Amino acid sequence: MLTERTSYLEYFANRLRGFARNVIVLRGGMGARQRRDLAERLSVIPDGEERVLIATGRYVGEGFDDPRLDTLFLVMPISWRGTLQQYAGRLHRVNSNKRVVQIYDYVDDQVPVLLRMYEKRLKGYELMGYRASNSSTILE
Repeated sequence: MLTERTSYLEYFANRLRGFARNVIVLRGGMGARQRRDLAERLSVIPDGEERVLIATGRYVGEGFDDPRLDTLFLVMPISWRGTLQQYAGRLHRVNSNKRVVQIYDYVDDQVPVLLRMYEKRLKGYELMGYRASNSSTILE
């Protein structure tokens, strides 16, 4: 799950801890030791065991790699295609256990500027070869 609001990180983590065994929060400002500890924690989670990463887009945008990622919940408004490609690209790392890649894109369609940003993302998804499964914007 990606967001730009650091206040959302712990909020979502606390809400999801009862549903997933491994909920990991990644954000900027973490020290080198903390980043190493979290990378180690991620690496020892067995492939078949669920894990939820909740991160700021900037943290995941550069230098982060977990080839097992297969689903993105985009809960922040972005419109630039390059950023969208960067985030979606994190899901396309090769992993033998990966079958389907999905992006769940959330938008408040009652706010005109957010709706316009979403429409730009839809064009970006199409250029990357994604297709919307239905009107609720489940992208595969």
